[in-house]
Amino acid sequence: MRFTFCGNSATCDSVLLQREFKQRRSAATYESLLLAAARVFARLGFDAAQTPEIASEAGVSTGAFYRYFPDKRAIFVEVVAHHLRESHAEVMARLTPEHFVGRADGDRRKAIDLVIEVLFDRIKRDADLERVYLAMSYSDPEVRTLRAEYEALGCHALAKLIEVIVPRTVIPDAVAAARVIGITAVEIAADRAGLRPRTGNTGSDRAVQTALREMLYRYLFPDAPDVSEPPARPARRKR
Repeated sequence: MRFTFCGNSATCDSVLLQREFKQRRSAATYESLLLAAARVFARLGFDAAQTPEIASEAGVSTGAFYRYFPDKRAIFVEVVAHHLRESHAEVMARLTPEHFVGRADGDRRKAIDLVIEVLFDRIKRDADLERVYLAMSYSDPEVRTLRAEYEALGCHALAKLIEVIVPRTVIPDAVAAARVIGITAVEIAADRAGLRPRTGNTGSDRAVQTALREMLYRYLFPDAPDVSEPPARPARRKR
């Protein structure tokens, strides 16, 4: 089965087109297999995972597995598609214009913080599966395409938001800005989840999150007052 991303369509409601089943039982079995496969791949990696173990994890027979998927690679691709779709929906639900337009600077900072928290939590929660998915994206052409098109969809959505909340005089190329912001945020989230090699003192999650928020805030809203620093004390009158 081939998945199709929505590409650059601004009207798309989901990241990927999904399988549809006429019978609830078939849909339930399919979902059980996807969730079970995600756990097995996260636990064992792609090479060590086997279809009988996935079927057992889902509580179905190996024969039932093959009624839905021809092999473990096919279910891995669909697990990745499901994972990316859920990740996109969870993060983008927080990236809406009403969180930024007409808001006070403190509220804008809180909105950026919330998006970063959702992204950090999502990648950390699924770190084991993320590790397998990222590795496969460098060796498997279909997984690589899924990753590229997922990132393109997120970039498009973020660019549309930037066009609404930031004047073009501040950010003339919203697509370029969205690309830089998206990759930076994901890479830092991956670092905090332990998916990047690191050594020595790398700072606390809270400190890194605050640094990322301030970097994004000052880039998006350079004319806003810097409320992160304490206000200057008024001069004392001479008596």
